[in-house]
Amino acid sequence: MSDSEKADFESFDVASEAKPHTFAPGEMLTCDACLRANPPTRAACLYCGADLPVTANELDPEPAGETIGSTAAPAANVSDAYYIVLAATQTRSSSESTLSEIASILHLNVPEVQSVLDGGRPVPVAQAATVEEAAQLTEKLQALGCKADAFRDDGWGLDIPGRKIRALELLDDGFIGVRVSDGGRVSASWDELVLIIAGRLLMNRVEVEERRRRGRAQPLGTRELFSDESVLDLYTKSTDSGWRISASSFDFSCLGSAKGLTAFENFTALLNLLRVRAPNVEVDTAYQSLRPVLANVWALEPQTRTGEWRRSGAGKYDMATVTTTDNEGQFNRYSRLCHRLKLRDVEGHG
Repeated sequence: MSDSEKADFESFDVASEAKPHTFAPGEMLTCDACLRANPPTRAACLYCGADLPVTANELDPEPAGETIGSTAAPAANVSDAYYIVLAATQTRSSSESTLSEIASILHLNVPEVQSVLDGGRPVPVAQAATVEEAAQLTEKLQALGCKADAFRDDGWGLDIPGRKIRALELLDDGFIGVRVSDGGRVSASWDELVLIIAGRLLMNRVEVEERRRRGRAQPLGTRELFSDESVLDLYTKSTDSGWRISASSFDFSCLGSAKGLTAFENFTALLNLLRVRAPNVEVDTAYQSLRPVLANVWALEPQTRTGEWRRSGAGKYDMATVTTTDNEGQFNRYSRLCHRLKLRDVEGHG
């Protein structure tokens, strides 16, 4: 073997021993569209192709003195916060530079801003910790032609889901819901039903098993579980937490002859039926498309739980690390806030 061939061989041998870089669960980026974990080196989701959230170190540094809208998305469990909500009716902006300025303030991209402005419904777009920050951010948006208001989370219980309903009885003048918890019955008239929020609850669970032997840990395998469930939140003119219908635990017998073979068909039929029966109801189906925007207000935070080392043989110890990401808290908050805004609108026209 010549000296050059030997050098090539030694170079190849060294390269073959290089190990691929791995990332800890806390370093992974969660896709806002499908909730799956991605390496932080990717710009688009490996599974669905959606743009991944920008990490804090990728954001452009703010000029001195600029504190509003300059941080990454806040945690979803912040209490006593102020929510910046864009009004339902907006003056359509034809200036690309204006849209870019709004997007920069809110840490969104221009298409997301445009879709919110054109949506024709109030949308929470940012969160502030103090009334002063909320006022400054609102003023900035209004100076750019955006109609915006700030609302305080003051005892609203935005993280509380509605009462779970497993069946409905439809009457001429109203409807009765049967609770999942105790079979109790609650009722409302069709005139009282003012808002329905449709959404999907997604959950991604990743379990990584490791084995430690002779002081060294090695991965044994990874299991991933993903679930996707359609839900409806029904709200009346009262200020309670509303009713929640989940596709997997609901009896669709109330549809009668219109009941189909699949949960998707039945869920769509139920939504259409409620829309027809309730003369004052507004149906909001925008949650799924707004999720990238809502992540700016209520960020999805993966929860990681590490188990104890357990003995699995002579000198062998196994441990599992479970990382769970779901959007239920985010959907609860969006749903409840929309109800509060709807009540304000109803009372203003009452």
